[in-house]
Amino acid sequence: MFDPEKLNEYKIRILLSLLIILLVIFAIFYRGISGIASIEVIFVGLLFSIVSLLHASWAILKIKKLQ
Repeated sequence: MFDPEKLNEYKIRILLSLLIILLVIFAIFYRGISGIASIEVIFVGLLFSIVSLLHASWAILKIKKLQ
């Protein structure tokens, strides 16, 4: 579901998702993967960010089609 009135919120969500993905990738290269906790943070962080990114992109495409 999406709300056509929240176009700017979806754009911000895309930017924040990309920022989180970059932070997780930076943490991987800077600190490495050491232990189950880091794997969990990487998995959950990337999964949440990617799902949020895909949903926001889908919502923006749907809103643009309505206009």
